[in-house]
Amino acid sequence: MKTIAAAVIIAASLTAPAAAHADCGDPGQDPCTGPVPTVDEVVGIMQQLTDPNIPAMDKANIVTPGFTPDEAGTIDDHLHRMDGRSLPLNFIVTDIQPAPDNLAGATVATNGWNFHMFGPPGPVVLVDDRGRWKLTHHAAMSALDAYWYNATRYIATFTK
Repeated sequence: MKTIAAAVIIAASLTAPAAAHADCGDPGQDPCTGPVPTVDEVVGIMQQLTDPNIPAMDKANIVTPGFTPDEAGTIDDHLHRMDGRSLPLNFIVTDIQPAPDNLAGATVATNGWNFHMFGPPGPVVLVDDRGRWKLTHHAAMSALDAYWYNATRYIATFTK
């Protein structure tokens, strides 16, 4: 009898569909609620991220996980080459929203005194790390890549 009951349970578990997990904000779910960074916090993080006077290896207080030594070397080189030509950037932060798992999203754009300091609005993801907001590594690298791309277009116009 125990064998039959076990077989029925196993068969049922193999044929029953798995319950789907839905997070807040998903269709049919309540909107996400929870802490989010302030506009000033996000602007401050972005300013530190693009500050050529702060070595990239020292930016683990604003990026999680921190940069590898190879990434840090490239970031430092790019930021120093941008300094005075495309930096500092002016950040415009909008649409800060809570997300599951201690995350938040925001839209960040840049503008400045030349066309190549303009960056269209794009998403960044931040994580609450024990009460301190940090950019995710992917968000930081994506933002830095976009800023470097715009800067190289600007630098190229003056080195021809």
